[in-house]
Amino acid sequence: MSYQLDLIVHLVGRSFLLRYKGSLLGVLWSLLLPLSQLIVLVFLFEKVVPLNIDSYPAFVFTALLPWNWFGVAVSSAGGLFLGNRDLVRRPNFAPWILTIVNTLSHLLTYVFFLPVLFVFLLLWGREVTPWLLLLPLLILMQGFLIAGLGLIIGTLNVFYRDVEHIVSVAVMLLFYLTPVFYRSDMVGEKYRLLYDLNPIAVLIESYRAILYQAAAPEWNSLLVAGSMCLGVCGLGYLVYQHQLHNVFDTL
Repeated sequence: MSYQLDLIVHLVGRSFLLRYKGSLLGVLWSLLLPLSQLIVLVFLFEKVVPLNIDSYPAFVFTALLPWNWFGVAVSSAGGLFLGNRDLVRRPNFAPWILTIVNTLSHLLTYVFFLPVLFVFLLLWGREVTPWLLLLPLLILMQGFLIAGLGLIIGTLNVFYRDVEHIVSVAVMLLFYLTPVFYRSDMVGEKYRLLYDLNPIAVLIESYRAILYQAAAPEWNSLLVAGSMCLGVCGLGYLVYQHQLHNVFDTL
């Protein structure tokens, strides 16, 4: 167990640094890309098509950071096993570790951005309350969701290379079905079920509740979302275990 933990820590750091190796700005790209997204969204929905949401930059930023963690980690999951053939084939190496590494390495970007987020919240007059203590719980739930999806996507993509392309399109569409740049109460009642059954949408709303609104999350929805995150993680592990021998044979 200690060996696996040390290996995960080493691979997370290696993955994060290699992502920006050879670029002039290096790790700073992890900061510049979300900020550029924020600038575009604020320009569009404060100036071009105003949504009339108070402290809109802080409103968007509290949701954009966890969404980027989700979107980038899930989109890159298709190549986890295919892109690490030599590592997967090594004796005594458990391939599921790669999904943990993928989840945590992209989480680092979110963690690095938290101080910037808190500055945004203070600049736009948002309060910091004890509800902030729920942040690790939300991160843990989202981690289970990403790891489970990563296992499913990474495993299936070994046999069906279209999976990673389908996932890229699905993530793009899911962005618009997740209340990142708009309020969920703007959605018509007949479409509410789409949001209630979307665990990342519930998590985004929960992040926004504790950070932007300084309030408790909606507990019933969060409980359902948490159960779904654990369910996806369990399903992912079952798919992975069922196909593991075939993965070794195919790679």
